Amino acid sequence: MEPVVGVDVAKGLSVVQAFLKRNEPWRKAISISHEKSGLEQLGGLLSELQAQTTQSPVVILEATGHYHRGLVAYLERSGWTYFIVNPLQAKRAKGTQLRKVKTDATDAWHLAEMYYRGDVNPHRTWEERFTELQHVTRQHEFVTGMFVQAKLNMRALLDQVFPEYEKVFGKLFSVTSLHVLASCLEDQVEDLQEVIQKNAGKSHSKKWAEARAEHLGEVLSRWSEEPRSPVQTTVLRSMVGLVLAFTEQLSVLEKQMDELATGLPEVELVKSIPGIGDKLAAAIVAEIGNVRQFREAKQLVAFAGLDPGIFSSGKFTATSARITKRGSKRLRRALYLAVQCGIRGSTNPKIREYYEKKRKEGKPYKVVVIACANKLLHHVYAILSKQQPFQH
Repeated sequence: MEPVVGVDVAKGLSVVQAFLKRNEPWRKAISISHEKSGLEQLGGLLSELQAQTTQSPVVILEATGHYHRGLVAYLERSGWTYFIVNPLQAKRAKGTQLRKVKTDATDAWHLAEMYYRGDVNPHRTWEERFTELQHVTRQHEFVTGMFVQAKLNMRALLDQVFPEYEKVFGKLFSVTSLHVLASCLEDQVEDLQEVIQKNAGKSHSKKWAEARAEHLGEVLSRWSEEPRSPVQTTVLRSMVGLVLAFTEQLSVLEKQMDELATGLPEVELVKSIPGIGDKLAAAIVAEIGNVRQFREAKQLVAFAGLDPGIFSSGKFTATSARITKRGSKRLRRALYLAVQCGIRGSTNPKIREYYEKKRKEGKPYKVVVIACANKLLHHVYAILSKQQPFQH
């Protein structure tokens, strides 16, 4: 007997089907919640199956967004053996059936069948330090996306409501500028210099605040004489508050990112590559995890989805192959940005030299940047594997 338990994971609950051996299910499929009672129910089922077969059962589940992580954490704490299956492999295995049947119970059955066929490989393990950094970097990316959109919307409204304000401060979206703009929109400006100096703090001199106050006074006097929509003014005020909130949230996330990165020597090693700063290094390390899980650089390239697809049939072999894009899109994005930073101003001479070589061969810009990202990832793998900084 070889007991196996297939688990089809969904949001908030999972369907569990246990097997004594191949094609011999044990009891009917059951649904369990991801709450404490449901997890304890799964633990009880595993214990009963172990007592029935005198062997420790193996749990097979599919990676399903973040929904499977709570279940995996419980299995880890309880000491049960489990395997996480790549969704692409699971989908391919389901497609081998002649009949088209899609239910949670059949999905759990197929996962167990994959194990019996020998199609399940050990999954990548994530250390807690990498998991925490990954949460922060992904949250930072998410908030940054909304922050950029909020700034675009705010600028569009500002062009309609108060266009001259943009010339008052050199950086429109600085914290000082945003606080002063909010005061102007609320008609709470009595002493312009005091308001500007208060929000600028010690970052600017008194002379600078006087010059800004004088300029702002002239702009406000003209603006007060112009007709304006109270609705647009109200919306702009709310957008300014939203941009300030995003600025504060990003500051908190960046502080957390720095604290987590301090305990990871891998981040400092990746930062030794020219063109890669704090945020990009943290994002790259968070998505790769422990580099020792990859036997060679090609495996890491495939994990990033930067490996070219291969198509060959009969006498035909495709000469133009696109990258698979089947790996971590966040890792690809971070590498793409790192390449752009490296080739700009020859910050990274090695990548810049490779970029110019490929451009002279007539390759399009994006194709060359992807090739550079592939090469850069080989550099990342080398320095992380050898635990040595980048050699300029």
